[in-house]
Amino acid sequence: MNRIILLEGLPGTGKTTNSYRLFEQLVRNGRDVRWLHEVSQPHPTLFFSESCLTKEAYRLFTEKYPEAAGMLGSIAEVRAATVGIDYLTAARRMPGQENAAWYQELKQYDAMDFPLERYEPAALEKWEAFVNAALRNDTIYILDSGIFQYQIFTFLLNGADYRRLAKFVRSIMNMLRPLRPALIYLYREKTGDSIAFMEKQRGMKNLESTWERDKERPYYRNKQQDVTAFFDFLKDYADCAARLYDESECDKLRIEITAQAWDVYEAKMLHFLGITHRDAPSCKAKDGTYVNAAIGASFSIKDGILTDPEGAKRRLSPKSATEFFMEGLPEILCFEEDGSVKLCGQQIIPQWSETGTVYTRETKQNGE
Repeated sequence: MNRIILLEGLPGTGKTTNSYRLFEQLVRNGRDVRWLHEVSQPHPTLFFSESCLTKEAYRLFTEKYPEAAGMLGSIAEVRAATVGIDYLTAARRMPGQENAAWYQELKQYDAMDFPLERYEPAALEKWEAFVNAALRNDTIYILDSGIFQYQIFTFLLNGADYRRLAKFVRSIMNMLRPLRPALIYLYREKTGDSIAFMEKQRGMKNLESTWERDKERPYYRNKQQDVTAFFDFLKDYADCAARLYDESECDKLRIEITAQAWDVYEAKMLHFLGITHRDAPSCKAKDGTYVNAAIGASFSIKDGILTDPEGAKRRLSPKSATEFFMEGLPEILCFEEDGSVKLCGQQIIPQWSETGTVYTRETKQNGE
């Protein structure tokens, strides 16, 4: 059995959709599985909201800010040479401290702002810590957007050439070899079709905001100063991803997804991975509105569809009579005997998704 399953492809090619399907089927097959969503928090391999300090810098930081030292020690990931702290988690642990001096200084160590010379050793150390931990258990990991997408964005936006990117990805793949990685590459034959799909699905304003966010990065020097430069970036991304796939030395499968025949693609992936398809049991989640007043968040369930606190609608798929998968998320809704719901699994960045959060079902005035 492959211990780590890597799903890659351009944005909008179904990485999350198919990661969810694999997650659901592996759980139904009784496997211990952890889906590392692109924005899982804290993320064990990628940097999203992580401050990365050397051990000496961390020691000096906690001495300077003793009021935060205990909390930071409880959430810090200590590696061989660095200490990682998810600063969004830190803000949740000490609410109302976002403007405090310690928090503002902590964010200055945000790893996403590192130059490549600093990013490469810190990232490889983080990958090594993940692999060492994974080898001590029997968990199967699903990782979407980590091997190609995150690295392509990081290296291309910093103006690196393909050789440097490919060398770095090879270093990660070599580390992963003891876990027998399986790589699934989702793509459209024409990159322009993927761009058109992204525009239709996400809207032009979303694409423009991505370009606005990154337009000062080295990649965009001497490029046209509008969103079409981002389209060029996506074409370069597709070229890099295709080459990285061809050069990867592991079990691998590529799927052309223009037809969006997700059931067909799921069958291909399950066959490739040697996983048996298991149907869902016939169970239904209890309709209602569920609230957590402490964080000011709520979601509703109606006819098997959950509307999350951000307004996204997610199909619920039963794992058992009291446990339900949430479409597109690495979490499971667990219904308690008192009618409340607890979130279990791997949280993502929005606060409402934090693992262990309990939502209480609103009762109507008639006592229903």
